[in-house]
Amino acid sequence: MKREKKLTKKERKALDRVMSPQAQHDHGHIHCIACGRHIEPTEFDEPATAAVVTCLHKSDFPACLGCVSKAKELLAEHDRTGEPVKMAGAFH
Repeated sequence: MKREKKLTKKERKALDRVMSPQAQHDHGHIHCIACGRHIEPTEFDEPATAAVVTCLHKSDFPACLGCVSKAKELLAEHDRTGEPVKMAGAFH
């Protein structure tokens, strides 16, 4: 009898990221972490109205251009404390 294949730690982490409550809510949507506004993927193209902000852990987070400073504050707190980023509630 053959044993069932187990997922590696890397595969489990990737699956957890995909199945996280945030990922399930978004359904492919992009929201600003500071204000929660829905961002279309085309808003990152020139002339950009949205930006990607990166934390010290090299994770990328979307933000409206007007919210970049607030997003950087949220990421600084995340980097300092190690807690998850305190994102604003999503709205459309």
